[in-house]
Amino acid sequence: LLSRKSSALAFLQEIDQGKHPAAEVPVEQLRHISLHQDRQLDDLVRKHWGNIASGTPEEKLAEMRRFNNDLRAAGYDPVRGREVFKNICAVCHRLFDEGGPIGPDLTHANRKDQSFLLASIVDPSAVIRKEFLSYNVETTDARFLSGLIAEQSPNSVTLLMANNERTAVSRDKIKSMQESAISLMPENLLKPLTPQELRDLFGYLQSEKSSIPK
Repeated sequence: LLSRKSSALAFLQEIDQGKHPAAEVPVEQLRHISLHQDRQLDDLVRKHWGNIASGTPEEKLAEMRRFNNDLRAAGYDPVRGREVFKNICAVCHRLFDEGGPIGPDLTHANRKDQSFLLASIVDPSAVIRKEFLSYNVETTDARFLSGLIAEQSPNSVTLLMANNERTAVSRDKIKSMQESAISLMPENLLKPLTPQELRDLFGYLQSEKSSIPK
């Protein structure tokens, strides 16, 4: 719905009329609306969701300090953390034998460095590895798509979207294709978590497979 200006406007107007709850729309998907460069769309987003632009470096540092305080406050349960991981991370990331292929496999990542791990989640666009760069594609029929390039041929490009779906676009339908400075990984993933859920998640992320009861 949000990839085309006309359907995005119709949908946001229905939200404005109270036909759909704004809370059910994932905020990270709303960032794509800015690609349409339409003031009416931008005003509707601002009205119902506020400013969804990335936070300033100072705001992100303050957020990391708050999370660090929560992480130090008490113990954790990695078994509960595994469930949190499955709910908010596993669509894109693999850890041990679970998860999706969109983002880096975390099994052999620098998971023991808590500061690095926290910064990577709070500010995912700060460092994006070359193989995980996403692209914004505008089609000739005014559709905007964002995703990783999963496959390409002389005739088409296949994007791997953030929801783990693949979309093939014929090259003769591509009006423009530009590298995105924004990671497909959404910001604010940790904000809905309680302090205990945060500790449990990090306990699981920093654990060894052998230490997690089956």
